[in-house]
Amino acid sequence: MSNRGEQVLLKQSTVLMFAVAIAAIVTGFFSGSQSILFDGFFSLIATVIKVLMLITAKLIAKESNQRFQFGFWHLEPMVLLIEGSFLLLIAIYAFLSGMFGIINGGREIELGLVIPFAMVLSVVCFAYFFYVRYRNRTLKSSLIQFDNVSWLVDAMLSIGLLVSFLIALLLKTQGYGQWAAYVDPSILILLALSMLAPALNILKPALRDVLGIVPDQLDDKVRQVMDEAKVEHGFADYVSYVQKHGRARFIEIHIVLPQDYPLQGVATLDKLREEISTQLGKADAARWLTISFTGDRKWIA
Repeated sequence: MSNRGEQVLLKQSTVLMFAVAIAAIVTGFFSGSQSILFDGFFSLIATVIKVLMLITAKLIAKESNQRFQFGFWHLEPMVLLIEGSFLLLIAIYAFLSGMFGIINGGREIELGLVIPFAMVLSVVCFAYFFYVRYRNRTLKSSLIQFDNVSWLVDAMLSIGLLVSFLIALLLKTQGYGQWAAYVDPSILILLALSMLAPALNILKPALRDVLGIVPDQLDDKVRQVMDEAKVEHGFADYVSYVQKHGRARFIEIHIVLPQDYPLQGVATLDKLREEISTQLGKADAARWLTISFTGDRKWIA
């Protein structure tokens, strides 16, 4: 995974999202559409999150230091947790705003301004979403993957806005202008509900990492490899610990050797380490693997 390519994409995404945010806020203000204003403020907050992601990507690229001896991997789930929390709060605010809009009799908006804007915004958001997804097939960056969620959400918001404004235009042309005023708050409610799933999809894994909950898939993999190694090499016992922070995986394995184990020297232990490491998968900069050996069970208790 190229951190340089990751940073370039995050910079592009940040600049483009900021431009979308300003355009939406200006359009929403002059058209009187709260749903477009909502889209603009969502994009503005997404821009701030992208800046945090870019800073995180730069820190991750740095080597560890005396203060952060395991690097800066722990910042990644923290940024994603902030993003998911903001998305959830925005969705709740939008839902309440839409409900009050309906209760208060709806809103009149300038359809001649918002329909072209929604069309252009839909094309831009979907085009950039698919472009980033294509680029990330090579980069394999979790930051880019979750960052791209904001573009998918923005694209969905834009399509929803476009459809709702076309419906409002149809109602006006057919003599049902009084109902057209309810379209804007109604679509705001639908957009809020559609954002709940993406927000929870970001929050769930990020919260697990921040709280230090054991990643089940990685834990199962380590146990499977060690159970097979225990039988094959005659280990007396072992204990393993795994942790995950963003893309970083921390694995500790402590192995108890029997008293009569045929140990030829340190080279024998290094060979065992290499074999176990290979069975666990390809090593990379994001994997921290520690394998220790002892003949006394008290050291794994």
